[in-house]
Amino acid sequence: MKRLFPFFALILLLGTAAKPTDKDAAAFRRPANEYRPMPFWHLNGTLTRDTIVKQINRAKREAGFGGIAVLPVSGTRPEYLTDAYFERYDDMIETMHRNGMELIIYDDIDFPSGTAGGRLQAQYPRDTRKLLEKDEYVITGPATFTQILPDSTEKLLMATTAMNINTYEMIDLRDHIRDGKVTWEVPPGAWRVMFFCCRYNVRPQVDYMDTTAVRKFIRMNYDEYGKRYGKYMGNTVKRVFYDDIGFNGMEKTWTPAITEIFEKSYGKNAALYYPALFYDIGPETEAARVAFHTIRSELMAEGYPRLVADWCADHNVSSIGHPPGNYTKNTTELHGDILKFYRHSQIPLADYIFYYGYGRDGHKQISSAADLYDRPMVGAEVNGAFKADMDSLMLYRVAMDMFSRGINFLIPHGMWYDNRPEKVYIPPVISSYNPALAATLPQYSDFVARSCYMLQGGRRVSKIALLYPITSLQGHHKFDIAVYRPWGEYVPAEADFQAVGSLLTNRLHRDFTFIHPESLVDGRITGNNGNLVLHNRVNHQEYDLLIIPGGKVLSAETLKKVKAYYDGGGKILATTALPTKSAEFGRDAEIDNLIAEIFGPKKQQDDGQLRTNARGGMALFVPDPNAGTLANALDRLGIAPDVNIVDTTSHHSGNGVFNYIHKQRDGKDIYFFSNSTDDNLTTPVELEGCLTLEAWNPYTGKVAAVPAETVSRDGKDYTRFDLTLPAVKSTFIVGRKPQPK
Repeated sequence: MKRLFPFFALILLLGTAAKPTDKDAAAFRRPANEYRPMPFWHLNGTLTRDTIVKQINRAKREAGFGGIAVLPVSGTRPEYLTDAYFERYDDMIETMHRNGMELIIYDDIDFPSGTAGGRLQAQYPRDTRKLLEKDEYVITGPATFTQILPDSTEKLLMATTAMNINTYEMIDLRDHIRDGKVTWEVPPGAWRVMFFCCRYNVRPQVDYMDTTAVRKFIRMNYDEYGKRYGKYMGNTVKRVFYDDIGFNGMEKTWTPAITEIFEKSYGKNAALYYPALFYDIGPETEAARVAFHTIRSELMAEGYPRLVADWCADHNVSSIGHPPGNYTKNTTELHGDILKFYRHSQIPLADYIFYYGYGRDGHKQISSAADLYDRPMVGAEVNGAFKADMDSLMLYRVAMDMFSRGINFLIPHGMWYDNRPEKVYIPPVISSYNPALAATLPQYSDFVARSCYMLQGGRRVSKIALLYPITSLQGHHKFDIAVYRPWGEYVPAEADFQAVGSLLTNRLHRDFTFIHPESLVDGRITGNNGNLVLHNRVNHQEYDLLIIPGGKVLSAETLKKVKAYYDGGGKILATTALPTKSAEFGRDAEIDNLIAEIFGPKKQQDDGQLRTNARGGMALFVPDPNAGTLANALDRLGIAPDVNIVDTTSHHSGNGVFNYIHKQRDGKDIYFFSNSTDDNLTTPVELEGCLTLEAWNPYTGKVAAVPAETVSRDGKDYTRFDLTLPAVKSTFIVGRKPQPK
């Protein structure tokens, strides 16, 4: 059934909605500097006041940038953190203050952050990054094994363990240590004798997981800026950037506290479980790996990111930054747990680097973390290491893809103090000094500013929760394997979560949020009358469906909450492989029982039978997720979209993707539709509810009425309009409920 709005009445309604006096529309037309792109400025040369002033002025007047992220690099002169360096920094901050621009402090020189320009390693070598090492000897018993212990000046012995290669029997050899060596009478059989050590001072960055070490770094580096620029904090300086905090290039990054925490948390002898980090050890393999990797993830989240965020809060600024590989499938290898990592950061930030499309399926991981912690801003470092001759359309493709995935603040990569091609070692140059981009930068900056103005704050409408399979990734991950694969790609074959997310986003046009399994246990997300509710003050979300992606390992406590959600009328879709192992020690049988209670006997699971209960709960297992099977599953489960893209036949061709994001703010429904492909696009779109619609053009700042009609579908009213997007274009559609006469 259709109910048409009379066209002339629609114009009258919308005409009153976007008068020139509308503050929101006026702010959209002329967005403030805070929403504009703020590129990195690589200080790759000898700094002078005249050049500093000239380049900052050009950044604002010729490129339209709202600020600059000042990034010292190895070629910076004067030397980093010296008085002469800060004299030139004074020139930067004073010039930006006069221009009404923002200066983003980059918290070190080069990347990763955490060296204080090499000063930390020089003064506190044991407070730098550490490495878990395994020295191993294979012995066939009976025999006598004797070995001198590792040098304690260079490394700390964490455990000495013998493991029977065939039976997985474990023996802690600490009682066989005398006078600096191990002597052990080897029983019959083939054995591995392993020394697990934490080696000191392997990399110059601070031990990110050691709060004592991080505080030393903060005193050496952050406090130098704090004591000099306190009067600018909160106005000219609003953000401090940290970079690549994690295990980059060293997957076995370790810290001595892990052993003690393991034993206190799990009541088990760590020496009997350290081998699981390198080998299968029998039925407890997955639980042991989850335990160690969970501890490491917690120490990371509560270490550098938290202490930096605390410092920023104390100084009236926000921390913004990212770990390495934030978009990858296996963050265990690179920084721990992506959803935990951003727990304290005021502005989570993603990377869109290397080339177009790289990491795109993982960028929702970062915006989902922001959703979980109710962060109004989500940043992205964009276009770094793209081709030097990148065209202007690529600026827009990348921006649109990021905005559709929840990003609402951009740091292009970037400006260079010395713009000579031979001096720019991370292309492209994104400034008015690049003739290929110079003409488009003012319009690009306006586009970004208007888009970020619309997308910051409010709540994102997401009806699907996709359970982040962190325990499956942890339970599968063993050391010394991932180095033979592209970083972040060492995952079990059934790990389909990014593929499922891509199908939802790019093919079915159903937005979703990655949720952490612990959020179902700690009360951040609870079941309520058949829905899951994310309990945030601003960005609260209600999910009609929980998707459990393929994975063999899941917490029994999490699965109990999933079962309770199902019992209360909740709807569950599982894909590829159902869990069989518990993330906790000794609870595998509970996993089997709970899975059977939710999805039925294995034959029902394999046959794709829809499991139901008296409260309206539904559960369905789809072993072969693709666009067709997922669309069918959503239909069988009765999951209605809030945005229905009627024609999806050709919107995934070309050089990009067709996406949307739906937010609610200040009584308005805000929809951003983006077409980063090379194809012109036209499709009917149906928006949930009865709305009057306006098109807000991010390129011109103009607001216009949109003809629409009301249609009913499955007992719900939708507002239907025709969307036309040329290649590499986007638009905002703003919906308002008609005011009563």
